[in-house]
Amino acid sequence: MPREQNTTNNMTESDELMNKYGEPLRYDRNFKGPRQKDRSCTDVPCLLLFILFLAGWGFIAHYAIKNGDLNKLMVPTDSLNRKCGIDSSVLNKKYLFFFNLSQCIDPLVPLTGCQTPQVCVESCPKESFIWDTMKDRPFDELKSKLICITEETYSTIHTKNDIERAIENQLCARWYIKSAPFLNRCMFEFSEKMCEFIPSFLLRGGRSRRDLLQLAGNASSEPEIQAQALVLNMPQYLVAPPTPDSKQHAEIVEEPIVQCRRRLNEAVIKEKMMQTDTRLAKLVGNMVAHFYNGTHDAQRLGEEIVEDLVNSWSVILVALLCTLIASLVFIALMRWLSAPILWFSIIGVLVGLLVGIYYTIRQYTHWKKTPTVPNHGLNLQSTVTNVLQDQSTWLYLSIFLGACFIIILLLVVVLRKRIRIAIALTKEGSKAVSTVISTVFFPIFSWILFIVAITFAIGVGLYLGSIGQSSYRMVQRLTANGEPTKEQCRCDGLAINYTIGSACDPQIFQQNCYNPQASTSGFFQQTQRVPCANTTCSFEKIENPRLVQWFIVYNVFGFLWLSFFISAFSDMVLAATFARWYWTFKKRDVPYFTLTGAFFQTAFYHLGTVAFGSLILAICRMIRLILEYIDNKLKKYDNSVTRAILCCMRCFFWLLETFLKFLNRNAYIMCAIHGKNFCSSAKDSFNLIMRNFLRVVTLDKVTDFLFFLSKMLLTAGSGVATYYFLANNPAIVQLHYKEVPTAVVVIAAFLISSVFFGVYSMAVDTLFLCFLEDCERNDGTPEKPYFMSKQLMKILGKKNKLPPRQRRK
Repeated sequence: MPREQNTTNNMTESDELMNKYGEPLRYDRNFKGPRQKDRSCTDVPCLLLFILFLAGWGFIAHYAIKNGDLNKLMVPTDSLNRKCGIDSSVLNKKYLFFFNLSQCIDPLVPLTGCQTPQVCVESCPKESFIWDTMKDRPFDELKSKLICITEETYSTIHTKNDIERAIENQLCARWYIKSAPFLNRCMFEFSEKMCEFIPSFLLRGGRSRRDLLQLAGNASSEPEIQAQALVLNMPQYLVAPPTPDSKQHAEIVEEPIVQCRRRLNEAVIKEKMMQTDTRLAKLVGNMVAHFYNGTHDAQRLGEEIVEDLVNSWSVILVALLCTLIASLVFIALMRWLSAPILWFSIIGVLVGLLVGIYYTIRQYTHWKKTPTVPNHGLNLQSTVTNVLQDQSTWLYLSIFLGACFIIILLLVVVLRKRIRIAIALTKEGSKAVSTVISTVFFPIFSWILFIVAITFAIGVGLYLGSIGQSSYRMVQRLTANGEPTKEQCRCDGLAINYTIGSACDPQIFQQNCYNPQASTSGFFQQTQRVPCANTTCSFEKIENPRLVQWFIVYNVFGFLWLSFFISAFSDMVLAATFARWYWTFKKRDVPYFTLTGAFFQTAFYHLGTVAFGSLILAICRMIRLILEYIDNKLKKYDNSVTRAILCCMRCFFWLLETFLKFLNRNAYIMCAIHGKNFCSSAKDSFNLIMRNFLRVVTLDKVTDFLFFLSKMLLTAGSGVATYYFLANNPAIVQLHYKEVPTAVVVIAAFLISSVFFGVYSMAVDTLFLCFLEDCERNDGTPEKPYFMSKQLMKILGKKNKLPPRQRRK
């Protein structure tokens, strides 16, 4: 009877432990971690909320596309800040003409704007004009072809000398060629090989690229061919030559679509590559011109850079493929190289600090024995010289370096055992990534989702921003010195109440406002009103209705929530994959489709947890954006107390978001291990981390330092190998600058290695929490064996006491 009672007590304890830890007491060779088999859906209400939120977002997108008009946002603006076809002075001029369109082929244009003069015109030029080759023609013909920045400039031209003077002052265009409107911008009439540069989704009617293979070659004269070749910076043989049926196509059409219908089956890849090379050279040349003296030299340098890239593209691809393979091999070798690399790095830092201490003490002794008169110049060089010749500078610097040396040395001595644990876990992470190699390429899936989310949010935001009534304001044009003009603009009739700064209507302004000083009248003559030239009714903004404003806020929050959701989903899938690897007692028994299983496990059971964690981060980020908006609105008040409060709040929420990201990451790992909801997982992970705080801090810093060194090593190796190959094989690839392809390889190699080590970092974090769970739950007995590697057990002084048949091989 006592024996039966003892058995009953044991079973009761077993049941209690099963309920507490969710794991069997006895050793099971197929054990895959706590609650691996009996999972259930977690945080279902939050998942339903997320689905309803996405449905609401979809409704807003439908509403925005139905009621929005992107043409309102794409209306061009000329150099005088007039909206073409909208402002009062250019109501009948809806097209934008560029004096020199080639200057707009610049990657900095979105930031700096196109620097060439721009003017609104009624229609794009229907024929070409080159002043330098046509100045001998009659004055009336030349004046009729002029396109000037303002009507006043055009009206003051009476002779050819006036034309020459206006052109030299960039008040009138020196040359232009036949153009066609594209998005209300006058674009060059394209040659027959330029249609492929027009994205099909930008062309009206949704026509496919097949319908737009070639633009009609309408250049009907040699000057037009010369001008087109000049502007496009390409040889004349690439510009469409005159054709027998040129006269039939002499009349310019309204859309480039119509120009792209001839020679549908004549796509020549080689010539397109040559044209792409030329256009790209123009773009790079304009970019280099910002940092390089001389436009001609910059253009030549840009052409040489592009030529080097085109000639070495095969070398670049091979170098990046080698970097990809090297990253995989490096991760595999980290199980043996992590300890030497880390200890070598630590010793190198300490040696470097010793060298710095020696040098600073030497400089301090030198300048203490060599007093100098300070340089009294007010420039930066004099200030730096005075600082470097001051003995106090070197004294304080030596003290700082000495303190850093002592602190790092003490940390290494005190935390040497924990550093060894971090190194061992890094080796375990290498084994996990090498075993489930598909995890390295999983971030590509996340990138695709991110691109879709960004595109959707931007599109909805643009459509929402175009909904509403346009507001106009009566303003005066500014002079070159930034001062308003003194023009007297009088309004009567329906515009009698119009004043500078007040709201107005362009149509009413144009009909009822005039310049009384410029108007003429006589005894037998009716008064002839002259419209105001420097005072206009200008577009100010689109006033969105209150509902649309809330929709915009909804769209911003939706993007934040969805982006954090995608990132969290990726983290949980990787965490489930590496947790499954750790909790498999014999690592060779890890299933082949571990990543696929983790993907479906997360998708079927834990999307609610992912939605919950991402919602918290989205709310925190939204609060930060609101604080930035408030700070921007309150800048004009210049209140120091308000600025201090906002600064503290911004700092607090930044720290809060950083902490929440750390907490969420560990909560996802615990959810992947145990299958609990977000709150329980966050609580368990936080308590587990606090119980092992020193280990966590040590591991985090050590692994970050190790991964940084690894990325630098791979990046530097790729760059050096590429440069060495190009320098020693000039017969294979002939280049102007070997640094150009080398720089491309270095940048791309750093991005590739960052992706690899991002997955590696997730593996180490997951294995670390599994390691801490393993240490607290198991004791090495046959009933509760350790799942950690033999190296970790050796560092901790632990071992498994398993029967011979069940020992790890």
